[in-house]
Amino acid sequence: MSNRGEQSLLKQSTILMFAVAIAGIVTGFVSGAQSILFDGFFSLIATFIKVLMLITAKLIAKESNHRFQFGFWHLEPMVLLIEGSFLFLIAIYAFLNGVFGIINGGREIELGLVIIYAAVFTVVEFAYFFYVRHRNRKLKSTLIQFDNISWLVDAMLSVGLLVSFLTALLLKSQGYGEWAVYVDPLILILLALSMLPPAFKILRPALRDVLGIVPDQLNDKVRQVMDAAKVEHGFDDYISYVQKHGRARFIEIHVVLPTDYPLHGVGQLDVLREEISAKLGKADAARWLTISFTGDRKWIA
Repeated sequence: MSNRGEQSLLKQSTILMFAVAIAGIVTGFVSGAQSILFDGFFSLIATFIKVLMLITAKLIAKESNHRFQFGFWHLEPMVLLIEGSFLFLIAIYAFLNGVFGIINGGREIELGLVIIYAAVFTVVEFAYFFYVRHRNRKLKSTLIQFDNISWLVDAMLSVGLLVSFLTALLLKSQGYGEWAVYVDPLILILLALSMLPPAFKILRPALRDVLGIVPDQLNDKVRQVMDAAKVEHGFDDYISYVQKHGRARFIEIHVVLPTDYPLHGVGQLDVLREEISAKLGKADAARWLTISFTGDRKWIA
């Protein structure tokens, strides 16, 4: 993956999202539409999250140092956890705002302006979402993958706004203006509910990484490879540990050799390491693999 391409795309995404945020906030204040204002503030928060992602991408590209000897991979799930938490909290806020809006008798809004806003940004946000998804097929960046969720959510918000405001315009034209005032708070509730699945999609894997929960798929792969190697090479036993932080995978394997193992030199152990490494998959900068050999079981206890 090209980290430079990742940083460039994150920077582009940040600038464009900030422009969307300003447009939403200004339109919301002018039109009186709380749902548009909510869309703008969501975009503003998404902009700050993108700045954090850009900083994280730059740090990950740096070499490790004496303070962070394993690099800065651990920052990636932390940033994603912040993003998911913000999405969840803003969805709860929007839901409550919509409920109180209905209780208070709805809201009058300037429909012409908000319809134009929703139509323009529906096209812009969906176009950019598909563009980023296409670019990330080559980059294969976890940060960009989850960052792009914010564009999908924003595009969904814009579609919801467009449909709702067109519905309100239809109600007014048909003489049901008293019902049109409830469209804005109602759509705010529906948009809030639609944001919860994307928020949990980000939160679940990020929380697992931050808490250090064993990645099942990686753990199963390591055990499958080592069980086969144990039988093939006559190892007495082994123990393995796996951990994942964002795209970084940490694998530690300790092998117990029999006391009468036919060992002809250190080079033979290096050959075994290469074989195990190859069976675990292609090595890259995000994989930290340690394989040690011992004849004393106490070192794996």
